[in-house]
Amino acid sequence: MDRNRRKIVKSIGAATASSLAAPYLNLAHAQGAPIPIGVAVPLTGNAGAYGPDMAEAAKRTAARINNAGGILGGRKFELVIEDSESSASVAANLSHKFINVHKAQSLIGYWGTPEGMSSRPIAMQNKVVLMVSSAANAITEGDTQGYVWRFQMKATDWGTVISRAALRLPFKSFGIMGLQNAFVLPIQRVFEEQMKANGRKVVDSLIYNPEQPSYRAEVERVFGKNPDAVYCFGLLPDFVSIMKEVYRGGFDSKVVALSIMADAEGKFVEAVGPKVAEGIRHFQPMPDVSASGYKKFLKLMGAPDDRVLLFPPNTHDQLSITALAMEKAKSPMALDWSKQIMAVGNGPGEEVDDVVEALKMVRAGKNVNFQGAGSTCDFTQNGDQLGRGMGQWIIKGGKSQFVEYAKP
Repeated sequence: MDRNRRKIVKSIGAATASSLAAPYLNLAHAQGAPIPIGVAVPLTGNAGAYGPDMAEAAKRTAARINNAGGILGGRKFELVIEDSESSASVAANLSHKFINVHKAQSLIGYWGTPEGMSSRPIAMQNKVVLMVSSAANAITEGDTQGYVWRFQMKATDWGTVISRAALRLPFKSFGIMGLQNAFVLPIQRVFEEQMKANGRKVVDSLIYNPEQPSYRAEVERVFGKNPDAVYCFGLLPDFVSIMKEVYRGGFDSKVVALSIMADAEGKFVEAVGPKVAEGIRHFQPMPDVSASGYKKFLKLMGAPDDRVLLFPPNTHDQLSITALAMEKAKSPMALDWSKQIMAVGNGPGEEVDDVVEALKMVRAGKNVNFQGAGSTCDFTQNGDQLGRGMGQWIIKGGKSQFVEYAKP
């Protein structure tokens, strides 16, 4: 394993690494001390296609805040960015490291459900804020004590939006294949329920295990019943294997999947080729690309105006909300600023989509309603994000063509 790839520490600000290990007392009170932020992103593993841009978004957002004077009278964010490897155990180890070694009070990134689920109890036990892009309902279920916040549409809402789209298509019979995963199962359950409730025939609904050497038996079982469409819910590696079997078997059912399976920044088409991918529809929560906050984010990233970045805007918003809540609480300690997340995200207050301008307003004693790059940053009391929409694409000629944007 490439150790340099696995362990990446990027510092923004003038403080030395030794100051990051200062006691919590210094973090709370030392004049000008840096504020460490733990950033766990998937640079390798199932979601390795997304991590580099997520890390870059965090670095650029932190640099913008720091270059504008930082927060709390001039204190700068110092990011500790590490590779979660798309792994529950690695993410958990990183969470312990961020908290115990670097004394971080904000943990951001955390792309997938395994990473979020393994780190949730660690954050709660240590009274540190955890901000995730994980979709599994279980991430925010129960009493999170205000320390767990989802910057993503939760899984059951994915199922709702995908079901509505399916009912508008001319499919009358369905096969369903879902990965054994806490994120996938709620989507699959909602989808199956909605199809049956609306008079559609579900010929088979199969749950398969991850990392199997072959999915031929599962493909033959479901596709062999000749449904109009097969909806697949899982991750990129298993979907690559599934679609190779579908193509080899010559099955005619239309295929619908999630974008993290059927796109993954072009990795899917690269793996299977345009012929295998042709006609596959795929869905994924996405920012409102017409929003001013998203357009400003593209400029911050130096990205083309038509680029759709799915997860990096979340990292930007997580760091922005952290900064605003700390400023409003006048404290870098999560015990204090976690209570201000809804105040700066939901309002009431003036809508503002620039974090530097929002910080100026908070320092001036004004209420703000921050509008992020990925969403409007409105939350429920238990940390679920509201108002995020979902995009639909179809693959034609090896390229994903946008179809529509919809909300739950």
